[in-house]
Order: sequence, then structure tokens, then C-alpha cells
Amino acid sequence: MRFTAEILRGRALLLAVMLCIALVASCAYFNTVYNAKNYYREGRRSVAHDTLVMDAQSFDKAIEKATSIIVKYPDTRWVDDALFIMGASYYFKGDYSRSLEKLDFLITNYPGSDFYAEAKYLVGLANYKLKKYSAAVAALKEVLDERKFRKKALLMMLYVYYGSDNLGSLYEVADTLLKHSLRYDERRTVLRLSGMAQYKEERYAAALETFTRLLAITRDESDRRDLKLHIAETYLQLGEHEQCRNFLIGETDAEFRDLLVDLYMKTGNTDEAKDICHELTQNVSPDISAEAYYELAQIYEMQDSFDLAVAYYDSALVKSPGGEYGRQAKRKSEILKRIQVLTAEPEDTVRARFLLAEIYFADLNDLPQAVEGYEEVYRGHPNSKWAPKAMYAHLWIANRVYEDKMLAADLARALISTYPGTEYAVSAQRILEELEPRIEIDEPEH
Repeated sequence: MRFTAEILRGRALLLAVMLCIALVASCAYFNTVYNAKNYYREGRRSVAHDTLVMDAQSFDKAIEKATSIIVKYPDTRWVDDALFIMGASYYFKGDYSRSLEKLDFLITNYPGSDFYAEAKYLVGLANYKLKKYSAAVAALKEVLDERKFRKKALLMMLYVYYGSDNLGSLYEVADTLLKHSLRYDERRTVLRLSGMAQYKEERYAAALETFTRLLAITRDESDRRDLKLHIAETYLQLGEHEQCRNFLIGETDAEFRDLLVDLYMKTGNTDEAKDICHELTQNVSPDISAEAYYELAQIYEMQDSFDLAVAYYDSALVKSPGGEYGRQAKRKSEILKRIQVLTAEPEDTVRARFLLAEIYFADLNDLPQAVEGYEEVYRGHPNSKWAPKAMYAHLWIANRVYEDKMLAADLARALISTYPGTEYAVSAQRILEELEPRIEIDEPEH
């Protein structure tokens, strides 16, 4: 009996040890699941509008714990939780490819998961971020029947359609959303993207109406400022200069003042434009100051005051050597300096005139000036070695840029007859062979 009692006590002790081990393992298991979810929630609280990452560290920890769940407990009922946490965390960290890898695995292998709809929604967002617009639309459409995600998916589809230039579909989604009850921020999103789409399509009257509706409901001063800029730009595009001026006069913000420069340039008030540019050169922002110097240089370049234009381009470069206007100013200054050297060429004036025409064509995209230069070379100096080159350049512009088939054919025939045997005549012959059948088709029947 004593022996039996000892055996029973030994078995009880073994059972107690096993229960302790199981309890510790169970605690570790549940603790891992809890930590994974908790770290994900911490990171998620730092995110706004499903796109902005603020706390990558929490998402890193969530991924680590979720990975541990799958590795240590592959048969757990929380595998789909872990996969979702990993996929969502990668999305909010900005690693969209890895996010899709985890979310697609979840969707394929756990179609009954409670996270299925949200995973599909995030797949749509990740594909949008990767500019895979068709895949984004397909994923977002699949959650439209889910009440929790329907409105969010429709709002996201506006961004997808805008990014892919599918503006007709954007307007359809916008109309659908505006028929429903929307929060303040949601209504602003619909109107803003609709207005931007209309502006992109150059439907300026419609865009103006939409931006005006948006301004009426916008409370934030920063947002109102941006909208007023959009409205002023739209008035400018519509040619409604007085309304545009009324919107801009009295505004001291540099962007409003710069837009007023554009208005004055469009209406020929260059003195007023210069005054504002001189004012903006004193702005504390290097980029704004550089832009003002750049615009002054453009005004003087337009007025053929190349010395002043070069000086202002160089000032823009000094103000912002690494900025957009600094880089553009450097290029323009170098071009104008080349023009100045060629203009002062005392010996080979024909070569200089041809190279000037090349600069106007290739570097400045000033086709009228380029054509005038080429014509001056081949008409004024027909025996020069530069003449056939100049005539061929004029032929190329007429054919490829202006698409004037009759003029191109006339120039090709003139080049072949005037400079036979040259490489330019051979090229002109090929162009003429392409043009003549098209000209015959286009000629009216008598």
C-alpha cells in the first residue's frame, strides 16, 4: 500500500509539472498573440487617412510578434490574424510589395477570415500606391458590398481613377457618393478631386463651379488659401482677368503675388509684373526668391535684353543652386551666353546664324525664331555649306512639327533640285516619297 501511495504521489507530481509546463507555454502563446495585436494597434493609432506612417517602430514589433506566431504555432487558429497584422503593418510602413504578399496569401488561403474584407481593401490601397490601377480597382470593387468598407472603397476609387486618368469613372463614383450622407472631410475629398479632374480636362468653367462650392464649406484657413489659389488660376485659364485680379489683389502671400505676375504678363502689364518680381526677390525663402529672379530674366529675355536676362538667371542660380529654378536658370544662362557669343561672331556670320537657329529650335523651342534663322541662311546665302542643312531643318519642322504636308513637299522638291547629290537631298527624296501619296489623297476632286 505504501508503495502504491508513493506511485500515486509521483504521478500527481508529474501531472502537476506537465500542467505547469502547458500553462507556461499557453501563457507564452497568448502573450505573443496579445503583443502582436497590441503593437499593431499602437502603430495604427499613428496613421491618418490610411496612408500616413508615423510610428514604424510599433509596426516593426507587430511584424516580429506576428511572424513568431506563425513560426512557433503554425496550427493556431490565429494564423489569419498574424498574416493580417503582417500585411497591414507592411502597408503602413510603406513596403507595399511585401504587404501584398502577406495579404494575398491570407485572401487565398483563408477566405472565411474575419479580416478578408479589410485585407481586400488594403490590397486595393497597396496596388494604388504601386500605380497598379487596374488591380486596385478590382480589389476595391470586391468590398463594395461590405457596409463597413463601401464608402471608404468608393472614396479610394476616386484617387485611383484620378491617378489613372479614368476621369469618366471618377465622376460616376463622385455622383454616387454625393447622393449619400457624407462627413465634412469626405464631402471635401469628393469635391476636391472632382474639381482637380475637371481642371485637368481643361473644363475650367465646371472646375470653377466645383472649387467655389468647395470653398463655401471649407473652414480651415490653410485649405481656404489653397482653394483661392485654384480659383484664381482657373479664372486665369478662362481669360476672366478682372475676376482673377480681384481674387489676388490685397493678398500678401508670395504664391498669390506670383500668380499676379502671371496675370500681368498675360495682359501685357510687364512693368507691374517686374515690380512684383523685384519685391519677391527679397523673400526670405530661397526658392521664392529664385523664382522671382527667374521670372525677371524671362521678361528681359522676351524683350531681347540678354545682358539683363543673363544677370537675373545667374542671380536665380545663386539663390537656389540645387532648386528647380536654380537648375533651369543655369541652363538658360548658358544658352543665352552662347547666343551672345554667336551674335558677336565677326568672321563666319552664316555659321553663327545657323547655330543660332539650332539653339532656338533645340534648346529654346522657339520655332518661329528658328525658322526665321534657317530661312535667312538658305535664302540669303544659298551657296554656303550651311544652306542645305538649314533648308533640311526647315523641311523637318514643316513635316514633323507643323505637319504642313504641302509646305514640306515644296521644301523637299526645292532641296532636291538646288542641292542634288547631297545627303540632305537623299533624305528629302525619302520624305517626298512618303508625302506625295498622302497629298494626292487629301487633294479635293475637281
